[in-house]
Amino acid sequence: MAYRFKLNESFEEGFRRIALEQLDRAESQLRSPNKDRAVAVHETRKALKRMRALLRLVRPALREHAFEKENADLREIARILSSARDRHVILETINKLESTSGSAAKGAGQTLREILQTANGEDTPNVDAAATKRALEQLALAKNRFSQLKVMGSGFEAIGPGLEASYRRGRRTFRAAYAGGSDDSFHEWRKWVQQHWRHMMLLSNAWPEYFAARITESRGLSQILGDDHDLALLKAYVRAKSTERVGSAQANIVENLARRRQKQLRAAAQPMGARLYAGGARGLQRRMAQYWKSAVALKEQEPEEAPSPNLPKPSSNAVPTSPKRRQSVV
Repeated sequence: MAYRFKLNESFEEGFRRIALEQLDRAESQLRSPNKDRAVAVHETRKALKRMRALLRLVRPALREHAFEKENADLREIARILSSARDRHVILETINKLESTSGSAAKGAGQTLREILQTANGEDTPNVDAAATKRALEQLALAKNRFSQLKVMGSGFEAIGPGLEASYRRGRRTFRAAYAGGSDDSFHEWRKWVQQHWRHMMLLSNAWPEYFAARITESRGLSQILGDDHDLALLKAYVRAKSTERVGSAQANIVENLARRRQKQLRAAAQPMGARLYAGGARGLQRRMAQYWKSAVALKEQEPEEAPSPNLPKPSSNAVPTSPKRRQSVV
């Protein structure tokens, strides 16, 4: 099923349906014997991020201890799977950096690949098996709890305050990222951009054409900031390995190239962020509420489909009629 609320269901019904669908998806990814492990972990973590975005949208309509419990448990499942995923991301980031930096990163990149491939070959199978088992156990418990969670409030009021709070946090972290410039501040902003585009997906039935633009913009921005964060992971990894097999000169080359690429990415992200956060949070919530209420009203006015008539089955003894010949066109 699609990751969005339906116009003809309550937000509590939609919350429970979507949550269980995403948990099922995460579980199926980890259980699939034919999936590449890196891909399975990546898809599982994406489902968990969708879950946490959904949870934050309805946060004001949940008991606070329930939100804290579920959010922490989902974050822990993602953390259990993170080590293998981080190694895979670093490999991909090295390849991207080499493609944008020419030969400057080749030597250090090859050394880092050898270190990572050795670690993957020696450590990953056992760690992945144990991590997968623990993650599946936690997912089973989460499914049981989410099937019983209560969402308080009715209509758009059940999600409006959560939407407003998340968007406001995104605006603040956008300004803070460019004021401070640290890797952590850009990573924090990225998390709220991801929240926003997933919230737009959840509400997209209100006005698909309008929401598509916000989804495309915020998702593209999230991908840019994701590349920025991957480069931050690479820099941290290089610093940690610079006293081992990676020489200090090679480490400096990689770090400098990563910083240069981050500067380019952040320059591209700034006008996108300015456009996405051009309006205030309260105004956004009011508009979204009106879009949703209008869409529900329009849905209720749609004529019901007439039931198909129960036509009698033709007799087996009936003589078939000859089809009319088409007139030839001169």
